[in-house]
Amino acid sequence: MTDYNRYGKELDELLKLRYAPIALKLLREGDEIPEGCLRPKRDLGAHLALCQAFAMVRRQRASLVLLKEDHWCVWPLISFGQVKFSQEDDYYDQVVTINFIEDPQKAREFFEKSYPRLNYGESIGLALAPLDSCNFTPDLILIYARPAQLRSMLMAVKFKTGELLKCEFDAVDSCVYSTVPVLQNGNYRITVPDPGEYERALTDEDEMIFSVPAAKLEELLDGLNKLSAMGFGYKQLFMEMKLDFARPQFYDDLFKRWGLDQGEIWKRRPE
Repeated sequence: MTDYNRYGKELDELLKLRYAPIALKLLREGDEIPEGCLRPKRDLGAHLALCQAFAMVRRQRASLVLLKEDHWCVWPLISFGQVKFSQEDDYYDQVVTINFIEDPQKAREFFEKSYPRLNYGESIGLALAPLDSCNFTPDLILIYARPAQLRSMLMAVKFKTGELLKCEFDAVDSCVYSTVPVLQNGNYRITVPDPGEYERALTDEDEMIFSVPAAKLEELLDGLNKLSAMGFGYKQLFMEMKLDFARPQFYDDLFKRWGLDQGEIWKRRPE
């Protein structure tokens, strides 16, 4: 936990994040409930949509535990396997066909083949807290970031893995897409905040969600630190409109070979 707390502080320092990265732990039957966490129904006498819980963690630095009775939205309950939901359910067609697919048959096929879900009973709840103060070992981390901060994280992933990040995007159910696939496949993921995030959880229009499996957090930070040392960290980049700007040496070498003008050589900016 101490390592993850340190990682949270390091992420904030490297990326100058507006809000705290969210540590998320999937609670299973028999798991110990982390101490000191707010339980919405018990402690507030109210319920939360999962996107609202995320907002409380990152904006207010709250630590929360959400069990089945704390939720106020159907999709996390279904997707985290906390309720039984199948084709035999009376409300099945009503639920799956309302999920923004015009053709009812295509909606059913999408839900059965593509919609991310854990098995029923696989979890009993979620623990959520700011990464730099969580008192549990997370399964994944959610980072709400501006596109420029997202760019830095994508550069770090490519730098470390030699591969491009591949994602599928949906415009709805961001609380599900940012979490369940990551828990299932252990890969990084980018998610577009959905209408509920915008209307009820106060997510800004310039935010995207970057999901990091806990096992890859050290890799991400290593990439961010090394890019920063090379002068390509988030804090080293700044806007300028300069003509004949300084370029790396190999640009000049190629331009000379092609019979074109050469110019100032780019050098790494100091920290």
